[in-house]
Amino acid sequence: MPDDPLSINYFEGLFTRLKQNSLLLMDTDGFILDINTAFTGAYGYTRDELVGKNFSILFTEENKMKDLPRRELNITLTQGSSSDNNYLVNNEKKLIWVAGESVLLNDQHGTPYILKIIHNIHIQKESEASIMRLNDLNESILSSIEDIVLVLNEQLNIERANSAFFKLFNNNKNLTETLPRLENLFKSMDEKEDVLNSIRETISQKKGFSKKEVLLIGDDGKERIFHASCNILHNTIPGNHVLLIFHDITHNVQIEKEREDIIGFVAHELRNPLANIILCNEMINRLVHENKQEQVLEFVSRSNNNTMRLNKMISELNDSTKVNSGNFTLEYSTFNVSEMVKEAINTIAILQPAYDIILNDNVHGLEIRADRYRLMQVVTNFLTNSIKYSNGNVNIYISLQSDRESVTVSVKDEGLGIAKEQLPLVFERFFRAEKTRNMEGIGLGLFLCRGIIKAHHGKIWVESEEGKGSTFYFSVPIS
Repeated sequence: MPDDPLSINYFEGLFTRLKQNSLLLMDTDGFILDINTAFTGAYGYTRDELVGKNFSILFTEENKMKDLPRRELNITLTQGSSSDNNYLVNNEKKLIWVAGESVLLNDQHGTPYILKIIHNIHIQKESEASIMRLNDLNESILSSIEDIVLVLNEQLNIERANSAFFKLFNNNKNLTETLPRLENLFKSMDEKEDVLNSIRETISQKKGFSKKEVLLIGDDGKERIFHASCNILHNTIPGNHVLLIFHDITHNVQIEKEREDIIGFVAHELRNPLANIILCNEMINRLVHENKQEQVLEFVSRSNNNTMRLNKMISELNDSTKVNSGNFTLEYSTFNVSEMVKEAINTIAILQPAYDIILNDNVHGLEIRADRYRLMQVVTNFLTNSIKYSNGNVNIYISLQSDRESVTVSVKDEGLGIAKEQLPLVFERFFRAEKTRNMEGIGLGLFLCRGIIKAHHGKIWVESEEGKGSTFYFSVPIS
């Protein structure tokens, strides 16, 4: 220490004996006059390494660039003291976070000195940084969770909510500023307070629940169905808190309902040909015993027709399942597209001799690479539908066009036509137009056609006017 800068004996004792707090004694220019033992133990510098050097040696280069040493001196000299909270560079050039206070003192001669008291808060700062990183991680995890996550207090006020909650309510600003009580969300949806009572019971009994079905209505007015799960959060202050999670099962419920509807629909549609087959077999059995040969042949024919209908329905169901699951595959070959279309026409003409199918072939023997059987299935379906919905008009027109990249097939009838509002739905699975619901079929033919053409990377569409007929088109790449 300098020659008796402060003559009070207890100051020197305090300076030398402090073990936890590090002390620097400096002149008013910031040059170090002395350090205590605690400073050496904490930061590794010896007295000889620091005495006579400016205290800026202890600052990082970044803080020096900010002129923090000079600013600290100026504040201490003008205001009598200053505080700091920044890194200190120890003798191994490692950074240690410190907090401290610089105090302006005078000795008995009135000479000013600065006493700098330094606390090592590095562990505390690291803990704070770790907690901040953990909080940031928790926030990132919460924001990435698609389920709605809420933290409630004992009064059922929402204290925390993740982004999925605000998304349900379209990021309503009123919600982001003041989180509502949970009861307000359930006013019109939980009249018997079933969910709320379960949450209250969780708080009182310390026993959670899971997968309780809940209906929530978002700001868009759409109803959504959730599985709610609730559990106690331990070690929270003050009071008990609960974690409430809503898992959206709306899509699953809709799929299950669609599955049940489809099963019911298919069972109903398959029942008709099956019942006819059973009835025909009973009649055949009776007519054989009565030796009525001509009538037996008639019912055998009916039974065969119904068997073919049943087989067609089952094949369509099987193919539609493959299309819907993405497992639909093609068997490519190179073939003459005109010959394929003519074969489809001949197949239908034999079954429907009363109809005149008129071909306009503009591709003249063009060969394409595709799945011949599947494209013939599309043409046959178009022709069958045109005849089915022709409303007695016997002319069916089929046309082939091509350019350098693709070939287009169209089938036109002059029949019932399709209502404008139903046009976007004709290629959907199980769709049946209002006027055709009493006709044969389960609404899978055009759905399969779309799947086949899509698998070929082609296009399929329809043009129609109610009462004037329809034209169905598809185009596929030539190669």
